[in-house]
Amino acid sequence: MDKPELSPSRRDLILMTGVATVGAVAAIRPTAADLDEGGRASPVINVKDHGARGDGAANDTRAVKLALDRASALDSSSTLYFPSGVYRVSAGTLRIPDGHSTLIRGDGPGASRITFVEGETSSEPLVSLDALFSAVEDIQLDGTDAAGDSDLLVLNRGYTRVSNCLLSNSPGTALAIGKKGRALAHIVQNVVIRDAHGYGIRVHGATDEETTGSTDGLWSNVDVGRSGLSGVFLESSSQNMSNVHVWQSGVYADDPADQNGFLVITRSHIFSGCQAEKNHGDGFRFERGGGDGCVVSGSRIWENGGSGLVGVGAQRLTVTGSTFARNGRNNVGSSASPTDRSSAAIRNDGGDHWSITGCNAWDDEAELTAVNVPEDSSTPKIPARGGQMSQTFAYVETGESGSSVITGGVLRAEDQLSGRAVQSASPFLRISATDLGGDTVPSVAAATTLDLPPWGEVVKITGTAEIRSIRPGRPGRTVTLIFTSEGAAGLRGAGANLRLTTGFAPSVGGTITLICVDDSWREQSRTA
Repeated sequence: MDKPELSPSRRDLILMTGVATVGAVAAIRPTAADLDEGGRASPVINVKDHGARGDGAANDTRAVKLALDRASALDSSSTLYFPSGVYRVSAGTLRIPDGHSTLIRGDGPGASRITFVEGETSSEPLVSLDALFSAVEDIQLDGTDAAGDSDLLVLNRGYTRVSNCLLSNSPGTALAIGKKGRALAHIVQNVVIRDAHGYGIRVHGATDEETTGSTDGLWSNVDVGRSGLSGVFLESSSQNMSNVHVWQSGVYADDPADQNGFLVITRSHIFSGCQAEKNHGDGFRFERGGGDGCVVSGSRIWENGGSGLVGVGAQRLTVTGSTFARNGRNNVGSSASPTDRSSAAIRNDGGDHWSITGCNAWDDEAELTAVNVPEDSSTPKIPARGGQMSQTFAYVETGESGSSVITGGVLRAEDQLSGRAVQSASPFLRISATDLGGDTVPSVAAATTLDLPPWGEVVKITGTAEIRSIRPGRPGRTVTLIFTSEGAAGLRGAGANLRLTTGFAPSVGGTITLICVDDSWREQSRTA
């Protein structure tokens, strides 16, 4: 049974309290960034020693700039320290210059906060790390009073880090990685992101200066909520994520394709122990070449407006040990369709070589409340759901030649709105050791050219039409056909691709076992 949902205010309080506690502990001891090469504590530059007031009213830009200039003039790395308080700083001021590794640190995100000067309009970021091994930790960056489209924090160099921070109310993207330089092997840990008007986190692709992008990021314990566009947007490959929770994304998105929890257009990512919850679009969406070689493991994808996971042309995607529950939340009311492919748990649009192992996809008739958007947003809310399913299929595949594999899962037909577990146009899909409920032994109507479902060791044949050919399937597949209708004409012995000893005209319950060899089906045995 699902736990009762926390209200956003309660959830935020719990998360921020936890982050603040970790930050408070971290702030009382030197970190790796505070030590020079000899193990000695690096200089700590206190912004209040340079005239910053931190009272939430004064413009502290000049004082912070003086402190930063002093830190940048040192020959060693240094710490720029913001004691408890609220500091108003003009956008673009806190830019750590190349060649001067600096740690920006506070007393915890519940104590130290940096925000914009009220009323100033800018597109420059609030904080930018342009030096290797620089970091931001134990602080809140907030954009409540900002005008313009500034990002809160930008990582532009390799080995930069953000940890134990709260990024809130960004007018643009909350955390932009590799926007104007390659942030190789960046670290994002113990970070809470709330109410960004743009993306929660965006890892930019190649720039004019760097052609390979910000690869090899390491993310852990990250919570991204109520982003205006997709919660996480990955334009650079090879991000490694653990315990990343993305929820209610897309609250300001005019484009339905940018309302997703995770929007991925690059390859070779690992998502471990992640959650995609109540996003206005899809939970995970891989497109434009995204998804190739990606792994989604031990994750929970639930109550999203669209599908749980979508791959458009994705190759070699691995999904293992994950749960898909009550997705397709927009598929409700009088316009609800039991066969709407955009409301499936997992949707493979033209991809190939997927491996789906040990997954569980289900829906029930639980009533669900609406997921609202801000009052100034034109984005439709996710509607309430009353006593009905909305997730249409456990797995949908639209390509006609894909050879993906599903094994060891629970994808029951009875737990989907359509009453079907799987819908696939490819005869090469392989399903084994999986509970499909009523679809475990599928049924198909007899036809002159018979299309067999790509799964099932036994298939029921209804109707009386004579079968003259069977669409080629996976080479080596063995299937037993059971004829369930009185007067069935059965199979013609010399059909177009049928290799039978003689024609087969069964009585009710008669069976014939065939094996697919090349493009033909050959008889192995029969019972009249």
